[in-house]
Amino acid sequence: MRTARIGRKRGQTMKVAWIGLGQMGLPTAKAVAAGGHQVRAYDVKPPAEQDAQGLVLVGSPREAAQDADLVCLAVFSDDQVADVLTGPEGVLDLLKPGATVAVFTTGSIESIQAIAAGVPAGIAILDTCFSRMQSEMASGKLTLLVGGDADAIERNRPVFDTFARAIFHVGASGAGRAIKLVNNILFAGHIQLACDALRLAEGLGLERSSTAAALIQCSGASDVMARFVDEDPAGMLETVRRYMVKDVSAAMDAGDKAGVDLGALAAATATYIAK
Repeated sequence: MRTARIGRKRGQTMKVAWIGLGQMGLPTAKAVAAGGHQVRAYDVKPPAEQDAQGLVLVGSPREAAQDADLVCLAVFSDDQVADVLTGPEGVLDLLKPGATVAVFTTGSIESIQAIAAGVPAGIAILDTCFSRMQSEMASGKLTLLVGGDADAIERNRPVFDTFARAIFHVGASGAGRAIKLVNNILFAGHIQLACDALRLAEGLGLERSSTAAALIQCSGASDVMARFVDEDPAGMLETVRRYMVKDVSAAMDAGDKAGVDLGALAAATATYIAK
């Protein structure tokens, strides 16, 4: 029997489990709590209580997911997603009918499709990938790229709207990850190109910050270049490398499987594959 899909009204309080409280996960979970929702949160390295305002910190993913309407996963890798959902202490078997799992982790398209295909009837899996442009940093609002069931997206809009300025339903399961891989390989290439361009500028006797400020008003502008008005390129490269190595590899693998020659993108992002 098909489970009825019931929409929720905007402003309705939902029970949310948030698993993964890292650089993006913690502020996003706090935005959900600030929006009036009940958030039970877990991380293997939990934040200090004073840094987790509004969240109820718990001792395990299962404790977080008990009776949740929406389970949000913001962990690092596909292996961690699988462990949280189907591992020895996985949460999938205790979710109530009508619950949704939103996976924010960037990873392979096939892995999220396999999870979605294998969940119990009445449970929805969404690949909910988020991103944010430099110009939107002050607002705290993300862009949300979602693959999966449209009705499940609508049921959970009261939560998603607390942290998303725009929500794009881009297709069936796996589509959210697909477009995020496209975004992230572009982002990785933009970082490397912008860093090399500013190295050239400095080699020509120009000052880095003022050069970046000028270039963002020119045809060579990019969101990454805007960041380098204030940020040190070397520091940013170091910060994002762990994520870009994972994401570029996944994007290149997806391109190979699709028979797409990535050409310039492969050259611009080769540094992330080499290390």
